[in-house]
Amino acid sequence: MAKYGIYGSHTPETCPIYIRKFARVFVEIAELDPSHLASAYGILEIEARYHSALEHTFLWIVEAEDPHLIEAFAIDTGLASFNMLEIVPVHTFDETVDRLKEAHKL
Repeated sequence: MAKYGIYGSHTPETCPIYIRKFARVFVEIAELDPSHLASAYGILEIEARYHSALEHTFLWIVEAEDPHLIEAFAIDTGLASFNMLEIVPVHTFDETVDRLKEAHKL
């Protein structure tokens, strides 16, 4: 398993604060059964979800099997219908420090 950051942004014109159908997408995602996420999309855990309303951006951290399945999740749930998304592998600070220590024999 790996951790991925889902970075998203949308325009003020498509913001869920103002557009009911996009607000519903977030509500429906929040109500998904975690076992469904694991079986259908290989998302084992959603560790964090941060949103900046005035910046119209968000960052979710997930533990998942495959970034392509995260992409399918974003499409199937409608998250990608009004957001530009980036799915990138991420590491904790401690994991990065451990990798640096090993690489540089520190």
